[in-house]
Amino acid sequence: MKGKGLKGFFLITAFLFVFVLGGTLIHAGEIMAAELYQGFSQADENGYVKAEVSLSNGEIVGVDLTEYDEMAREKGDDYDWEEWHEAMELLPQKFVEANDSEVEVISGATNTSEKAIEAVEMALARAEGEEYFSGTFMGISSIVERGWGVARVTVEVDEEAPEGYRIEDLRLEEISGDQFKDEDYGWEEFHAAQEEIAARMKEADTYEVETYTGATGSSELWQEAVEDALEKAGF
Repeated sequence: MKGKGLKGFFLITAFLFVFVLGGTLIHAGEIMAAELYQGFSQADENGYVKAEVSLSNGEIVGVDLTEYDEMAREKGDDYDWEEWHEAMELLPQKFVEANDSEVEVISGATNTSEKAIEAVEMALARAEGEEYFSGTFMGISSIVERGWGVARVTVEVDEEAPEGYRIEDLRLEEISGDQFKDEDYGWEEFHAAQEEIAARMKEADTYEVETYTGATGSSELWQEAVEDALEKAGF
């Protein structure tokens, strides 16, 4: 009897082990099969939100949100706004539960919530096959010793245009020492280049324009930033 009891015990244990292991493997397979889509909100003077949405069998199974400030810097744990942290924690859960981009905003973090909704909506549109998007997107250049460039580009999808889009407006900025170079920045060529490069890009509908003599470094940073913004729009 003892032998049969032990044998039965081991058989049941083995069955449970296989069942649990099998369940884990299936779950892991579902996670591995999930497809990741990236979306961005409209950019304004306060920055934008990026959403990475994981879909499995057509359902939202995960959302990762990142918000960037007006200098295209990532907001993190040291960001001093309690409601913002609450929103960044709760919104991903809300998107998963709703299986949709339309969720209620978090009180005290309305702007962040609305941008997150826009970003998730764009990611879901990409999942459905949409490739190109009109709107205002923020791009950032590589960061060099002197600082980095930021561009806020308003683009309109236009299938008849040579590049497939038109640049409606753009604003170019450069940051040095965590500050924007403003009208007090003492380099005449920089200010001239800031206007001229924007005009050239808008006229040509591309970031690939000639650099400005006397402000080559700034010109190249802006080229990178505008390229990044256009890539966010799908171009």
